[in-house]
Amino acid sequence: MVEREKNIAVLKGIPFDIDLASLGESLRIRAGSEEESTLKELVECARKTANPKAIYRTCFVDCVNGDEVTIDGVRFESRLLSKKLHSVGRVFPFVITSGRELYEYPLDRADFLKIFLWDSLLEHILSEAAEFMRREISRNNLIENLVWMSPGSGDAEIWPLQQQKELFSLIGNVKEEIGVELKESLLMIPTKSISGIAFQSEKDYRSCMVCKRVNCNYRSAPYDEKLRNSLE
Repeated sequence: MVEREKNIAVLKGIPFDIDLASLGESLRIRAGSEEESTLKELVECARKTANPKAIYRTCFVDCVNGDEVTIDGVRFESRLLSKKLHSVGRVFPFVITSGRELYEYPLDRADFLKIFLWDSLLEHILSEAAEFMRREISRNNLIENLVWMSPGSGDAEIWPLQQQKELFSLIGNVKEEIGVELKESLLMIPTKSISGIAFQSEKDYRSCMVCKRVNCNYRSAPYDEKLRNSLE
């Protein structure tokens, strides 16, 4: 379901797909094992309970001045963000979440297998929700290549996590609309949530490209030393 008001869109009940065999393989769970039975049980719970959501706002870049970017009167400071938005007019600040329904689902916290599998399920559902939002923005705005940046993602110094506050203020009442709360520690609750600014780009961009971290299970793109050095 999509709710629209002025320049804000709220997506609720985002559809998602869980391929049990593929997920089990990615988690190295043997077919017919006790772990697979537990995973099947949790997948059914997630399918009945999950309500992934997203909110995004259509905004315009006021100006780019050095490392500073001003969007609809809200100022951000990031060399990479200013580099990426230098020739961009329209942007889409957003928050996506797997939902409080899954975050608050009663699990036995002493059952470490269930906790691990549930966490993996929530990551998968969040990823599905993110792709749904990407398609939604792209289709409605005739954008061929939509990318995004997130505060604190990849190398934290690229775009400081502290600017989550400015990002949330730009979007609006995120907690009321989709149930995501930004704590004083800058942690988002539910924890399986993503925030950022999406924009059209001729080139692909992912936070992993400027992250020096090695042996990361979540890496989705190789490190780009040339791009990283351009920010020094």
